[in-house]
Amino acid sequence: PAADASSAAFPAAARRARLICLASRDDTASAPRRWSRGAGGSEADAEVLEVTRKRGDCYGCGVALQTDFPSVSGYVPKDEYATKAHHRQLDGMMLCARCSDLSHGRMVNAVAGQGGARLQTGLITPAQLREQLCSIREKKALVVKVVDATDFHGSFLNRVRDVVGGNPILLVLTKVDLLPKDTDLDALEDWVYHEVVTIRRLTLAGVACVSSRKNVGVKKAVGAMFAERKGRDVYVLGAANVGKSTFIRAALKAMREEGNFGVPAKRLPTASAMPGTTLGVIPLRAFEGKGVLYDTPGVFLHHRLNSILSGTDIKRFGLGASLKRFEPRPRVGDETEDRACGFEGLSLLWGPLLRVDVVDASRDARLVFFGPKGMRVTVVETASLPDARALEMKADAERERRRAARTALEEDAEGGGGAESSSNAAPLAAAAAAAGRAASAAMEDEMLRVPSSSVGVVSGDGFEDPEGDDDDAFIQRLVREVSVATEASDEDAGLALRDLSVSGMNGWLRVTRSSRRGACSMRVRVLGPRGLEVFDREPMPVT
Repeated sequence: PAADASSAAFPAAARRARLICLASRDDTASAPRRWSRGAGGSEADAEVLEVTRKRGDCYGCGVALQTDFPSVSGYVPKDEYATKAHHRQLDGMMLCARCSDLSHGRMVNAVAGQGGARLQTGLITPAQLREQLCSIREKKALVVKVVDATDFHGSFLNRVRDVVGGNPILLVLTKVDLLPKDTDLDALEDWVYHEVVTIRRLTLAGVACVSSRKNVGVKKAVGAMFAERKGRDVYVLGAANVGKSTFIRAALKAMREEGNFGVPAKRLPTASAMPGTTLGVIPLRAFEGKGVLYDTPGVFLHHRLNSILSGTDIKRFGLGASLKRFEPRPRVGDETEDRACGFEGLSLLWGPLLRVDVVDASRDARLVFFGPKGMRVTVVETASLPDARALEMKADAERERRRAARTALEEDAEGGGGAESSSNAAPLAAAAAAAGRAASAAMEDEMLRVPSSSVGVVSGDGFEDPEGDDDDAFIQRLVREVSVATEASDEDAGLALRDLSVSGMNGWLRVTRSSRRGACSMRVRVLGPRGLEVFDREPMPVT
């Protein structure tokens, strides 16, 4: 059979994947049910079939081409592939079906674990994507690190030096057009320098604030890139869905406008709202003479909300849209006056995913939400909601059940792998199938979702306690508890105290004070899906 083109790029991962791919078609044992919406069907196949990759890569996502599975990344029709092969036009000349769908706004997943997607035929693992970046540290190159302005802490990649070594880093802050229109970009750039250089002690070659879609700051970023490149290759990297490919397309356009007519204008990397759009390293001849510009796969971060959600939910909640500022009042239902005790004892439901419990607060403590318009905020009595600890216990019990099922699958795999006979492949195939299902269950365990008929989950557009509803939803658990306290301040001090940035949501919650007189304090608990992270940071200069 034809050689697997992915084996050379990530040999260890390919060997593991190949073991799983050899599952027998006759094996019909079922894996534990996956409660997730929009992630590829009600249940994944018990088998994971091998995808034979051919010569040539998709110019949109960088994945090796294949002609066998229309629903798998890299697919092109056999007749089209044969025609291109005959004319020797395979390298950077074909667009796979998935990239075509993404270009038309469809949310097509290709990464195992995204939105709880289990390992299926053709899905690429996050480890395989990361392994393609390992060679950067061995090269002399300029690294353009792309960070999402609306999710700075969640998309930052703190251990970037492990990937790029000692190569210089130019930090590009993208999507600044999604911030409020009156945002001071110079103040934002100073804030970034403080966060990166002073707090994280990461040396930078420069910082550029960019809106790739509205062409803001792109020429400045390109100028900084040319000044620091010095004939070297340039690698654009960052977390998944931060806007790397969109930035590259905007940068190439800016280069053409400056007179570099050799820059490619067609067959550019695909840009979409789906995390994991780029699956391979894509070389682009963007410079005159020596040096290549590389687009790279996004680093998959499990703690980001847009990694926990499926593509359907990302689109439904409008993640990645312009941020809207909303300041709720301490009122419940039809109340027309603010409560004398402020927000103490109240909970704020941020869309169907997040819950913010205000445990105690001074009267002048306030909350301001910066987030997508589709994530509405509702104020309710904390006493009217299920106990947070009870929700965690329910989630833990469900997880233990799944772990037990996974352990049984692993034991089946070990038992089947002990067969010595090479003449009979059935035991080995059964063991491979069991190993594949065990790996799928392990991935599923990271993205726990259960039927919303369970008491105390959030589903739909608000908080509900449904009866007999078979839809699925997240079980919320405590993500972070934060206490904020400050004394009386002078006129020069701002009213913003702290930001609680929700990783991957493209938004944050701000604790503020309504007056500079007297002390101000608030203690909040943020509940959300398991695996989510919330970062406590100094306020971003956004009002």
